[in-house]
Amino acid sequence: MDKEEHFELLRESAAKVQELQDHLQKIRKQEAELQADRVATLDKLKTARKARLTRITAAIEDQVPKAQVARELSMDRTNLYKLLDGKDEAVDARTD
Repeated sequence: MDKEEHFELLRESAAKVQELQDHLQKIRKQEAELQADRVATLDKLKTARKARLTRITAAIEDQVPKAQVARELSMDRTNLYKLLDGKDEAVDARTD
């Protein structure tokens, strides 16, 4: 094998390494975007849960039976009671 053939093989291997590095960089960018989306979605979820709790509390204060509230939310009554007792993080943690 002469010098030019070695140089050609070296260029090919360098190009392959660069291609893989570029692909990894693209993946890292996608991961960063997904992480940012995850954080934003978790913030929205926290806000939605607070709104839900406010509406649950308002319904109960207006004499809507807790069992009926739980049914409307498709929520086990035990979880509703935990939510009302301030243990909403434990109840909702399973949905994260």
